[in-house]
Amino acid sequence: TSSIDNKLFFKKKIGVQKVISMNNFFPKNKIKKIKKRKIKNIFFIGRLIWDKNPSFFLESLIPLFNKVDFNIHIIGDGPDYVKLIKIGKKYKKKIKFYGFIKNPFKKFSDKIDIFSINSKFDGTPNVLGEAMSFKIPCIAPQNVGLANIFLGNGRFGTLYKPDSKLDFQKKIMHIINNYHLYVNKANLAYKSLDRFNLNNTLAKTEKLILKI
Repeated sequence: TSSIDNKLFFKKKIGVQKVISMNNFFPKNKIKKIKKRKIKNIFFIGRLIWDKNPSFFLESLIPLFNKVDFNIHIIGDGPDYVKLIKIGKKYKKKIKFYGFIKNPFKKFSDKIDIFSINSKFDGTPNVLGEAMSFKIPCIAPQNVGLANIFLGNGRFGTLYKPDSKLDFQKKIMHIINNYHLYVNKANLAYKSLDRFNLNNTLAKTEKLILKI
């Protein structure tokens, strides 16, 4: 399993003794020169479904248009797509929908100023590791999936109280108004990906398979 929580669950609740925690592999990407923009771009990338919580993302950010200047970008497709279009129809100049795009980080990494995950529950999640591999400042819900581990309990990014619009808005405002601080966190996050290097992930998996 890739989750320490799952490891404890298997041991304590199910009684499985031999459980090993293995992380996914996240190679570091070559980083393009970061562009300094006054108007920040906040991205949501993922399936537009209930558990990924895209409605929370959009409904929380729209009220902040009156307080600070930023744009919203949503990449992905799913059953909530039409609903999200309706929510953001009054702000077509500030909100852009792209639908599904293959390898979105490679295409948009130089445009993403803030990457947001808002899942109600999750596993790894892989998109967070990808964003970190491009030195993108990230925000994610606390205690959801491996968000705490990825973001080092706040050292490598920002954690907010799950489903709390007020806390999410507060954290987003702080990131925008103190962006240099979060660029520094993103740099630390990039370095921290050594935890998910080839030897600690795929090589570890191979060794375990060879023992079977």
